[in-house]
Amino acid sequence: MKKYKILLIIADGLGDRQVKSLDNKTPLEVADKPNIKELLKSSLVGLMDPIGPGIVAGSDTSHMAIFGVDPHRYYRGRGALEALGTGAYLTEGDIAFRGNFATVDENMNVTDRRAGRKIDEGEQLVNELNQKIGEIDGVKVTFYKATEHRVAVVLSGKDLSDKISDTDPHEVGRKIKESIPLDNSISARRTAEIVNNLTKRIYDVLSTSIYNKNRIERGEPPANIILLRGASKFVELPKLYNYTGLKGGAVSATALIKGVCKAIGMDVFTPKGATGGIDTNYDAKADKVIELLKDDKYDFVFLHVKATDAASHDGKTEEKVKAIEKMDYIIGKILNNVGREIVIMFTGDHATPVELKEHSGDPVPVLLYVPDNIIPDNVSDFNEREARKGSLKIIGLDVMNLLLNYSNRATKYGA
Repeated sequence: MKKYKILLIIADGLGDRQVKSLDNKTPLEVADKPNIKELLKSSLVGLMDPIGPGIVAGSDTSHMAIFGVDPHRYYRGRGALEALGTGAYLTEGDIAFRGNFATVDENMNVTDRRAGRKIDEGEQLVNELNQKIGEIDGVKVTFYKATEHRVAVVLSGKDLSDKISDTDPHEVGRKIKESIPLDNSISARRTAEIVNNLTKRIYDVLSTSIYNKNRIERGEPPANIILLRGASKFVELPKLYNYTGLKGGAVSATALIKGVCKAIGMDVFTPKGATGGIDTNYDAKADKVIELLKDDKYDFVFLHVKATDAASHDGKTEEKVKAIEKMDYIIGKILNNVGREIVIMFTGDHATPVELKEHSGDPVPVLLYVPDNIIPDNVSDFNEREARKGSLKIIGLDVMNLLLNYSNRATKYGA
């Protein structure tokens, strides 16, 4: 029995609701998708609740579930996963944070939560922090540059806790918050104190940095603080190969998703020009996927595209339509280069309706293409409305089982 290679493609935030400006159609309904429609001739179609019906999934928890790792059991927060995605090396018990370079005034009031988003000097600022801080109260502190204004911060030491609050006030015009313990443990009190001391040191270093003086001279907001949020303790996750037998390669430019993939033991690649926004290089991502599918090392290739979600969060309906059409284009390019003798799943990790501009608990459409010998669902298009007519009614944790079954790689459960 032939074993097929597997390609899983996730368009972040793909699912949507009726959009008034699109005559009450969804972006998926409006988008031109000739290559995806061609796949429908040998596909199962339906709806997926990434975590469960009505649950508003984060990109981290939804990807964990889709990869077959139960987030209810293993999820400890976003910070550690995002840190992994930036290149951090974590050991069991490390505490990691998501961070933003931001701008505060002399009274520590936040004037820009992202310091203008574009931080050309980000790498230099991170290097300066690593050189001048190093440790706080006997705990090692390491900074990692992510995309745009984003930073990851890792605390390494004994008796640390992730049960502490954010320093990010999540709102411009408010003073940066003091971290407080969220339980009565000594480790939480100690960690909160370390974070507050760290915040003062970060401000001391960044506010006197030559790189920020240069930014001010150019009329740009100084990146003179890091707002910390999402503390999480690093816990080892099950490895994809151990529970599926699949050797995986991932193509993504989003730190969080790269972190999830690294945590389960996948090789992760970010092609030149690939970004976590609507300006990503689709051809570069497609070329890397083609390369991995042709490589005997990999049975399972994962492609993540953030553009659909980025457009949704900004309420840019037409940009979301264009991103979906670009997804169709790269699916066509992949098929033209590797052929159709692969199992393909195309779906989203959650819904991000463009009029809502936030994640929602709506189910997302899912398409499962199988090269031969299946009874395909009789649907005319791939979108939220037509998907309701299909046979698939699944949750995220079902995905890997389906992919293993239809690629002829599943093992028998029982005698």
